[in-house]
Amino acid sequence: MQDQSDKCEKKFLEIVEKKLGDTSTVPLAELKRYCRMLTIYCDTEGKVSDSFVKSMEKCINEIIAIDGMKEILDVCNECPED
Repeated sequence: MQDQSDKCEKKFLEIVEKKLGDTSTVPLAELKRYCRMLTIYCDTEGKVSDSFVKSMEKCINEIIAIDGMKEILDVCNECPED
């Protein structure tokens, strides 16, 4: 699971660097948390509690509050293929 989370984070940061040229604006703690949550969400095939979904949405909102992050999150917001 940690491996998938690390891949998510790496993919996100690579896209940020490619599109924005700078990763310093990325809220890393939120990104790590989001990637862990996305991994859990995907592993359980979406069978998570309402509070889990609300926490995930809060995390997403904090990431997309940064200029340019919504488009990047839209690309990264998918379950990895096995």
